[in-house]
Amino acid sequence: MKKTLEKQKDVRKLVDTALGKHPADLVVKNGILMDVYTGRMIPHRSVAMVDEWISYVGPDAGYAVGENTVVVEARGRVLCPGFIDSHTHLISYWNMADFLTYAIPCGVTTFFTEMENLAFVLDIKGVEAFLEQLDNRPVKFYGLIPPMVSLSPSSGPFQSVRDRISHLLNDPRIAGLGESFWQGTILTRNDRVLDLMQATVAAGKSVEGHSAGAFDRKLAAYAAAGAGSCHEAISTEDVINRLELGLYAMIREGDIRRDLDIILPLKDKIDFRRVILVTDGSNPSVLMERGYMNDLVQKAVDLGIAPMEAVRMATINPAEHFGMADRIGGIAPGRYGDLLLLPEPGIMKPDMVISKGRVVAQKGSVCVPLHEVPYPEIFRNTVKAKPVSMEDLAIPESLLATDGMVRTIDIQPGGLVTREGRAIPRIENGQLKADPEKDLLKMVFMERVTGQGRRFAGFVRGWGQKKGAAATTLCWDVGGILAIGSNDADLALVVNRLIEIQGGLALIADGRLLAELPLPVMGYISELKIPEIAERLESFQESVAALGGTMDFAQLTMNVMTTAAIPFIRMTEEGYYRFREGDIVGL
Repeated sequence: MKKTLEKQKDVRKLVDTALGKHPADLVVKNGILMDVYTGRMIPHRSVAMVDEWISYVGPDAGYAVGENTVVVEARGRVLCPGFIDSHTHLISYWNMADFLTYAIPCGVTTFFTEMENLAFVLDIKGVEAFLEQLDNRPVKFYGLIPPMVSLSPSSGPFQSVRDRISHLLNDPRIAGLGESFWQGTILTRNDRVLDLMQATVAAGKSVEGHSAGAFDRKLAAYAAAGAGSCHEAISTEDVINRLELGLYAMIREGDIRRDLDIILPLKDKIDFRRVILVTDGSNPSVLMERGYMNDLVQKAVDLGIAPMEAVRMATINPAEHFGMADRIGGIAPGRYGDLLLLPEPGIMKPDMVISKGRVVAQKGSVCVPLHEVPYPEIFRNTVKAKPVSMEDLAIPESLLATDGMVRTIDIQPGGLVTREGRAIPRIENGQLKADPEKDLLKMVFMERVTGQGRRFAGFVRGWGQKKGAAATTLCWDVGGILAIGSNDADLALVVNRLIEIQGGLALIADGRLLAELPLPVMGYISELKIPEIAERLESFQESVAALGGTMDFAQLTMNVMTTAAIPFIRMTEEGYYRFREGDIVGL
């Protein structure tokens, strides 16, 4: 299939339409132009579009109205550029067409998405196949090449072969290199990721950063390596540190964190033109209840950020970061016809969404077809692991340290950061067992990529569950199954359940299935509709809590137990990975 993102721009037609020699396809009349280029609100402005592009912006586009021109009367409403989500993860939970049913009415006309999940499971073939899922949509999608930074020895087959992904840099659907964790980029003598970053820069595309915990020399080294942005600022000082070093500071307000408040002390003190609002991914409940990018921009306005500044952080700023300001980010000739009709200044839920020169949503509903693209066969049957028994998950007493203790992963408040701990396990029949009354549970990670099902069983504290076992295949930065439980019987059952349904979330107690969300597409995507996905995620959370679980977002805490992104100790199939020591250790 030909790799294209857009129709070929007919420049002569654009010119002739602007000159009045060719009728426009769509004209929006008499609105207040939110001019992100000059920072002005300009009344009595009209916009003419032909094909997917804007041909004219000015006081009167009536001259471009022909017999078949669609005319939209703005009647003094605000003409705002389409919103851009410049850092998100769309390979989770939902079918793309179903997702767009909710996202498009919120005013998003361009997405930049990471694709690391499928690469860890399906290699470069998965990346190429997913790009086909994004073609011919009413809004624009750009993918980011996964840099494949992982703690797992089974992290992905193509990670070290730069030549195999060089062609992706020439694909117009690829915006650059996805987030590469700074520890795996600069704190190693292996220059694999550095080489990828430089190849991306040489191709004229963007390098996305992830510098959580880096500051001063380490942050400078990461910027010197080619990182152009960071979405990991969690304090006002973090924002300043990144901006001072020339990075774009992406401020998260989504599924993982809500950090928008950290820029408030900087209001009226610094230039916000290199600050960008991003979701870093959403979840079904948030999508249905709060919307998508409109929620972020509205919150910024409600917190006291000027509407123009808030809109710039979701339009022209990301467009400039990705080197695409000639195509997206503002309402001007030669740009995509991406335009929102806002009811009034400061209200960010659009009455109408125009994308690529046509009306795609009105009054909160999509008004164009959203076709479901069939998933390729390689997206199926990706959980390549054989069922396990209780004996497979047993930990022999011989692994006990001489002081009678074992190493643990201790989950910290918030559910994301972990620290290394020590605990005394329960011993029964020569095996080390969980002790839920002392908040000591077993945690198992099993890779699902190679078919060998290599696994490691350790211990975790801070989860709180008193009985049963929970498991997920939504593991970050690796293809695998992560399970936490109070006993080996339920652990084996819940792992086997995910193998049987080829991915998802599940909770079992006393041999009984209490909650489940099947994710049979790559182990990440459901075939259910978003309301039912949301309901099942809520049921999972409530069921874990009913068994004593203390995490506010239990499945997210499970997902991050394998990631190279968050310190200080994580799970691999060969043991615990410790960030400070840079080693893999056992019990």
